[in-house]
Amino acid sequence: MKKIVIKTPAKINLTLDVTGANGGFHQLKTLVASIDVYDKITLKARRDKKIKLSCRGIKVGCKNKDNNAYKAAELFVKEFGTCGANIKIKKGIPVGAGLGGSSADIAGVLVGMKKLYPADGDLLPLANALGSDSGYMLSGGFAVLEGRGDVISKKKVDVPLYLIIITEKQGVSAGKVYAEFDKMNLTPTPCTAAAFNALAQKDFEKFVFVAKNDLYAPSKKFVPQMENNVYALKKAGAPLAIMTGSGSAVIGVFNKERERDKSYEKLRALYGKSVFTAKTVDGVNI
Repeated sequence: MKKIVIKTPAKINLTLDVTGANGGFHQLKTLVASIDVYDKITLKARRDKKIKLSCRGIKVGCKNKDNNAYKAAELFVKEFGTCGANIKIKKGIPVGAGLGGSSADIAGVLVGMKKLYPADGDLLPLANALGSDSGYMLSGGFAVLEGRGDVISKKKVDVPLYLIIITEKQGVSAGKVYAEFDKMNLTPTPCTAAAFNALAQKDFEKFVFVAKNDLYAPSKKFVPQMENNVYALKKAGAPLAIMTGSGSAVIGVFNKERERDKSYEKLRALYGKSVFTAKTVDGVNI
């Protein structure tokens, strides 16, 4: 029986601008990157149209039929008329953290299904139908996303960024964060274009100066510990400490691996398994 193994990386938001609303949805502009934290997805072909899904590793917390990986396989079978698959996911990407774990699984399953059953069709519409940044996750790497995250501009950044990530057990609902953003009547100045230009020019200091996440202020109302985590990262020496996505993970961003590692040593005794290191990578490892 044919078997495919896919490793799909997490993503981080290095900036996030809320630029308006359209059709009831918030519009964004965000600089994102893939990192070397992965979900491993194993798919085996079936002779019928059924989808069987099992997960291990980090707990997902939802029934299989509500899992976006299951929905992605189901949509692929419906769209292309193929047989189904047995799917096993080893979760390495923290859940509810703003690291794109659900979108990574959507992308990984779609890519894996197309390898199992070569189909003449574009995966991007399927990915976009299932999750706002899932289309980006099909390839990953550095990119600027706009709209609902479905307008993708691939970017080239020549040097890796080194990261410390602090996660929280408590996740946060993106819908609640956006609703709170609206209540706060915030009108922040966009930063994504300036932040990318600074990185492209290898001006790390300017990048640190301009980068921000517009959803941080509303999100920390739901998870106040994030503010302590940001402070801890800065105190440990992170040039930039910023929330990713709508939370609840925060990241410390470094341009030197040695400096990152020194800061990590200061934090791991305090945070244990809730803190780990990563770095940016080119994209999907398939």
